[in-house]
Amino acid sequence: MDAFRAFHPDITFVRKFLKPLLIGELAPGEPSQDRGKNRILVSSTSTLQAQLVEDFRALRKTAEDMNLFKASPTFFFLYLGHILVMEALAWLIISYYGTSWSTTFILVIILATSQVQAGWLQHDFGHLSVFKKSIWNHIVHKFVIGHLKGASANWWNHRHFQHHAKPNIFKKDPDVNMMHLFVLGDTQPVEDLAWAFSYYIRYFITYLPFYGVIGSMCLLTFVRFLESHWFVWVTQMNHIPMEIDYEKHRDWLSAQLAATCNVEPSFFNDWFSGHLNFQIEHQSLKKSGELWLDAYLHK
Repeated sequence: MDAFRAFHPDITFVRKFLKPLLIGELAPGEPSQDRGKNRILVSSTSTLQAQLVEDFRALRKTAEDMNLFKASPTFFFLYLGHILVMEALAWLIISYYGTSWSTTFILVIILATSQVQAGWLQHDFGHLSVFKKSIWNHIVHKFVIGHLKGASANWWNHRHFQHHAKPNIFKKDPDVNMMHLFVLGDTQPVEDLAWAFSYYIRYFITYLPFYGVIGSMCLLTFVRFLESHWFVWVTQMNHIPMEIDYEKHRDWLSAQLAATCNVEPSFFNDWFSGHLNFQIEHQSLKKSGELWLDAYLHK
């Protein structure tokens, strides 16, 4: 129930696909990795766990009543706007001031910042957290992660949803395992590659006239180098301090709390981390960090 609601923003729609399924407890002789978890939750020896589930569902209901799951498209388009402004500013700087070492260094800082911020933005669209209709979330997600970053939306979804299902669990969370570089899925591989290639076409059209082929590749490599440090620092700051272990078959909330923590909010921290410092809320309820920022600013 809790995991299902966290992964499906439109419960009414997804229920249409549940009618052919039989949901319930397995017979005692059937193999179950959960080891009777549901039965344990209602037993007299598990009052604490049962209370935890009850409190978590009350918390979700409170958040829903406060409209904390209602996203602001204006916020996200302003976020997209500041990324596009940085991309344009980078080009204007070298157009007017040339390609000296100092201007190139400034260019790299701006492009790395733009790339990181695009990474945070695509995360919210990838979670279908912005628009009410999933199709619009998917379209903007492909634009941001594909055209602005040069990566595959299917590849990101394939990895990231596994991470949310089993965070910090060896052999189940791809963030703590090595994975294939590109996983395109069974559908739309050509479209995903087209979005990714559009980034590189745009990049080389923009910077080849200034740096040539070798110089443009070196520039891109250095931008990715700086971006990777920022990205790893933010994405792992909530998880590395926490438990990283094999599957323990915990209830949904306990599994999420064991794997992540929040980082102190501030205007800079929220921007620097793309609001991923609100990880407890994001891991447990799977909604945009911007919504919890809104709650924080108006509490």
